[in-house]
Amino acid sequence: MSPRTPAAFLEHAQPFLKAGVLDASDVHAIALTAPRFGEDDVERMLGLAFAARAPRVSHPGVDLCTLRQHIVIESDETLPWPPDPDAWARRTLASPMVGGPDDPLKPFVAQPRTRRSGTPLLLTRRMYVEQQRVAGAIAARAAHELPDEAHIGDLDATLARLFPSSAGTDGPEGEAARAVRLAATRALALIVGGPGTGKTFSVTRLLAALMEGRTLSVALAAPTGKAAARMREAIREATDVTAQPVLDVSDDVRARLQALPATTMHRLVGVRPDGSSRHTAANPIPAQLVIVDEVSMVDLTMMRRLLEAVHPDARLVLLGDRDQLASVEAGCVLADLVPATGGATGTAPLAAETQTFTRSRRFESAPDIALIAACLQSYATRHPDLPSGDPPAALARAIEVFSGVRHASHETQPDWRIERLGAPDRSDRYAKPAAQQLTRLAAPYLEGYAEALIAALGDGQHVDDPQWQRELLAVFDRYRVLAVHRRGPLGVQQLEQALAKRIRDAIDAGRGDRAHRRSIDLGEGHWVGRPILITENAYDIGLMNGDVGIVLPLADGAAAVFPHETPGEVRRVALSRLPPHEGALAMTVHKSQGSQFDHVALVLAGRDSPIQTRELVYTGVTRAKQRLSWLGDLDELRIALARQVRRESGLPDLLEAAIKP
Repeated sequence: MSPRTPAAFLEHAQPFLKAGVLDASDVHAIALTAPRFGEDDVERMLGLAFAARAPRVSHPGVDLCTLRQHIVIESDETLPWPPDPDAWARRTLASPMVGGPDDPLKPFVAQPRTRRSGTPLLLTRRMYVEQQRVAGAIAARAAHELPDEAHIGDLDATLARLFPSSAGTDGPEGEAARAVRLAATRALALIVGGPGTGKTFSVTRLLAALMEGRTLSVALAAPTGKAAARMREAIREATDVTAQPVLDVSDDVRARLQALPATTMHRLVGVRPDGSSRHTAANPIPAQLVIVDEVSMVDLTMMRRLLEAVHPDARLVLLGDRDQLASVEAGCVLADLVPATGGATGTAPLAAETQTFTRSRRFESAPDIALIAACLQSYATRHPDLPSGDPPAALARAIEVFSGVRHASHETQPDWRIERLGAPDRSDRYAKPAAQQLTRLAAPYLEGYAEALIAALGDGQHVDDPQWQRELLAVFDRYRVLAVHRRGPLGVQQLEQALAKRIRDAIDAGRGDRAHRRSIDLGEGHWVGRPILITENAYDIGLMNGDVGIVLPLADGAAAVFPHETPGEVRRVALSRLPPHEGALAMTVHKSQGSQFDHVALVLAGRDSPIQTRELVYTGVTRAKQRLSWLGDLDELRIALARQVRRESGLPDLLEAAIKP
């Protein structure tokens, strides 16, 4: 190797670094290791740099044949791509740094793909091993027989009692009952479906069936603190004595169900700062039943940790919506475990372990939103207005509903349900929201949240009342502005600033005299009534990533108040003790996963963006329970719906090889 080879590669990679396509860590990792393996081809080294980049941008591996068409850059700079992608891929796969799956001395792996024709997938050795361990653990759990004592004696009678046809359920043969039967009889159960389809409803019945007459250790978890709290709340609501349909269980079982805690996956597995885990195969999680919600958000490494930490004789139930956005880390595990057609055709490797829910009840009072969601889902759903034929027909129907040209057959408020705020202002180089659009985005906050705050601040009687604080939090949680990106005129940061100014001005004006108006600022960016979003878990004070609070001037000093798991109570945290946080008036669609609001305003990117996909739009739309507003171009929306998340993963091939029919 020429001593100038690393320098020549760094020079060759410079345009990719300047355009932000590659990171310095990707390039220097190859420049430092290539001499050890005798690699001196700068184009092959470029391909290996993209394989090193893959986990950083959420892909386990890279397909160099198709890489170029999936990369969008904002500058007009022309990058020095190799002229023939297929030849580039073949040459890179022949690099002395690339080996087969069984060659542990090579830092990269060429993984053959049987499910899709084309060149092998190029991965780092670490990513290949992670996928291999997940596939092996899933296959072992799918094949494992539960011990006799774990089974329910008369399962048919139990299902008939928990799912009586006369009580408004689908009966003991419906989807929810089939999900319980699956989870009660197998060591692994995948329960998938959109929002409001009955996943949590079925889980409460599963818990009731397994707890009756026996002691059962249960672990409930979700990827984020917010999702874990919502999971706990949903189970408590479904098991309450006033819930409909009534859950037919003893008082003892009901009390145990109501007392079940939920935690984050990191805390469940016991992930340590050094990357190791407290719970492993040698020290499994002490639970006979482990239920994980929002699995679409779980990355490859966390899924591997979980699978290896659950006892072989324990049940593992995974809940999720495969059409939602995948994890921000590497992998798309739920979509890999449950292919788009898996639930419908029964041909997927894990078809016997999967129950797909096809009917959403959350949107029965919002038919237009339900129709859009059904049009964007990847599997057959039961909706009377869903067009027959190929997927483009469903996407065209979704566009019609978005634009107000068509409505669901049972929609009673067509002029109110979905509101288009129009296209962004394109008079400058970058698209931006017009002043009128910002006013309309802020209006729901002003009409509910700000009005309640102004009224309380005016008489000074309610601000320290925990019940009023809880009500204010509930009012704020009815509406949220969601954006695609964090930065840019249509991104979260600038939307947050613009919305905050309008709300601050309204609160300021509503408080009266000048002395009061001067006191609205509380220092360090805080102001009276500022909503904040926690961005890191803080176990010492009980705040989790995704928790939303409100800054208030309390009698003993300014503090942020957050919902407490005890109904009617709040958690108060002094501003000096707050973990990392940001404003909560606008948030990314990614951050909104696991949440739901009566009204959502979805703000599109205003430009061609590789992350603006069908899954992102679906996730944003399905956060809304009653009403949806959206800001963007129809053409931009069409492009987004036609673009699907495609993560270069080898897990489906490994699963197919590990799970023999």
